[in-house]
Amino acid sequence: MEQKEEKTWGALVHLGGIIGMVILSFVGNIIGALVMWLIKRNDSAFIDNQGKEALNFQITLSFVNLAIGLLFSIRHGFWAFRRIWRDDFDFDHFDVFTFSSVSAYGIVWVLNVVFSVIAAVRASNGVAYRYPFSWRIVK
Repeated sequence: MEQKEEKTWGALVHLGGIIGMVILSFVGNIIGALVMWLIKRNDSAFIDNQGKEALNFQITLSFVNLAIGLLFSIRHGFWAFRRIWRDDFDFDHFDVFTFSSVSAYGIVWVLNVVFSVIAAVRASNGVAYRYPFSWRIVK
C-alpha cells in the first residue's frame, strides 16, 4: 500500500467515529470506526493501530454516554417520585434536568469531534495518535 493511501485511511478510521455518531447517535460512532478499520486493517500495520485506537476511543465514549444516561434517568426518577409523593408534581423544574443531561451529552459529542479531528490530522501526517483517555479494550 502506498504511504499516501495509508495516511488517508489512517485519518478516515478516526473520522469514522464522528460520521457514525451523526448518523446513529450512541452506537453509530462504534460502527463507523469499526467499519473503517475492518475494511483496511490487514493492509497496513499503521491503519490497524490507528483503527484500534479510534475504536477504543469510541467504545469509551459510548460507555460514558451510557453512564450519563443511567445517572440522569435515576436522577429524574428520584425527582419525579419525590414530587409525586409530596403531591406537588409539576414540570417547572424538569427543564433544568433536561438541560443538564443534554449539556452532558453535548460535552461528550464535542470531545469526540475535537479529539477525532486531532487524531485524523496527525494520522494524515503519518504520525500515530494515542487518545489521552481511552480504555484499551481492542488490542
